[in-house]
Amino acid sequence: MKGVSIMEYERLPYKDPRAAVEHVGTSIRPMDIPVFDRPIPLRDNFKRVLNHEDPVWVPNALNDFNYVLGGDLSGLSDLRFDFTERCDWTDLFGCVWEWVPIDGGSMLKPNQKPVVEDITEWEKSVVWPDLSEDRIKACCEAVLARPYHYPDKMNYYDFGQGCTERLVAILGGYTEAMVAMAEEPEACRDFMCELSRFHCEMFDKISKYFPTDMIMYHDDWGTERDSFFSERMMDEIVYEPSEIFFRHVKESGVAIDFHSCGKVERFLPHFVSLGADFLQLQPRCNDLAAYKEKYGDKIGFDVYLLPITTEIITTDARNYTDTLGADGGLISTIFGANNPAEEEMLWYGMYELNSYSREFYDKRRG
Repeated sequence: MKGVSIMEYERLPYKDPRAAVEHVGTSIRPMDIPVFDRPIPLRDNFKRVLNHEDPVWVPNALNDFNYVLGGDLSGLSDLRFDFTERCDWTDLFGCVWEWVPIDGGSMLKPNQKPVVEDITEWEKSVVWPDLSEDRIKACCEAVLARPYHYPDKMNYYDFGQGCTERLVAILGGYTEAMVAMAEEPEACRDFMCELSRFHCEMFDKISKYFPTDMIMYHDDWGTERDSFFSERMMDEIVYEPSEIFFRHVKESGVAIDFHSCGKVERFLPHFVSLGADFLQLQPRCNDLAAYKEKYGDKIGFDVYLLPITTEIITTDARNYTDTLGADGGLISTIFGANNPAEEEMLWYGMYELNSYSREFYDKRRG
């Protein structure tokens, strides 16, 4: 089935008096979002999505989850989005970053001494962050006590940088990291294996105090033209360390949403075998519809709804549902709004995703 022509569910205007509203946290700033009627519990709907069965609606990160950054739960800075002006900041491993407002993200600050100058000496150079259980417990309790934490929603947090991203960060850049992978593959793999064991310990301590349904794992594997490295380097260097963490998380019963920038088509079989539940990829350099057709029974997709214009965000909501929604496996990430105009656009995007996807699945069920 392609497209849904009958409108059955309301799309209420922004902050219409008839609309129920709730205040939620985002990776940018708290904002108001619409509240929708839910004919089944959120977790039951999400279980259908995970099991590649038609759900009742397409879940999104704000309506269905309490979404937080991992640093809020651990007290350690990994990914940060809380800056408004260009500035420098230092992460949990001592890497120096520069926040770039126009891009809405950070880049490694140029001309800084790297944390590790020789990957074969990583054991002497890397200082592993303190995973104080008392601090993590206090951080998790503070998050759970927020006025915009909703017990009926699922808990979802952004775990942070994965194996290759952290390798890049400690070595000072992608050129240095790719050269190290080519010249010292065993040292790179050994460091990443130890990183994954560290991540397992962090995950366990957070899970003890923050009941977790899903995490977001970041590891960029390509540019918009192709991958950073070959399938052979994936198999010999990156896969084993990644599998250590993925296997541990999956055995804990927690879902994994894998964010990877770049054209990463060659690694689709690896994403699947690692056990990722969802892929958050860049649509402009990945044919998501083709990936859905080939791998859609094994892995799902997480798509962005971005506040560019109201027309664009509502069209995206419909198109993603049409192309990626059949048989479940589709969720949507909404970062948040920088200003009231963006908040209004997101309102219409969330309404369209909810209403259109309910119509879509109603029609599929006949």
